[in-house]
Amino acid sequence: MTKFTTYLSAVLLAGCSATTSITQKSASEVRQAVTIHNSSENNATGYSGPPMQATTDGSDHNLYYYMLRALAPKNGGSPQYQLRIDITYRENWRNYDTATFSGGNEVELSQLDRKVLNCASAFKCMLEETLEVTLSENQITNALKKRESLRVKLYAKSGHRSVIEVPSSYLMGFYSSIVNRRG
Repeated sequence: MTKFTTYLSAVLLAGCSATTSITQKSASEVRQAVTIHNSSENNATGYSGPPMQATTDGSDHNLYYYMLRALAPKNGGSPQYQLRIDITYRENWRNYDTATFSGGNEVELSQLDRKVLNCASAFKCMLEETLEVTLSENQITNALKKRESLRVKLYAKSGHRSVIEVPSSYLMGFYSSIVNRRG
């Protein structure tokens, strides 16, 4: 029994990584879950990928939720892509203000919202920041060609850094839903 417990522990520890995906879908599941809506105010078609959840450290105290969104002009122009991130953590506000992709290319980061989710005491609160990172179609297609996940590193004024990873299966499903619809 002791050997089995040791073996099971070793297998579980080997499977852990810095970013643990709590929910993961295949490319076809993502493609089927993409919602499409028409925007009459800016004459475009909007696409929203399914929300996904992961953690930056394997615990449920540092979670992030992400989804890809796109707005494609009906006149045939290039779609605009965004990665929406809700990141939750404990204690003090981090105030994320910049983001980079692999290679250090800084990208536009917008903070959309900040809120207190709940507090166990005056000093132990779960906090959430909602962020949006602008993406180019090139960044998505390059990651797909290399069969890599899209990794965005967020930097906060507090000194915290968080890596958000969007798996290639999610990218493939989302991107193919737009390409297939647009023709």
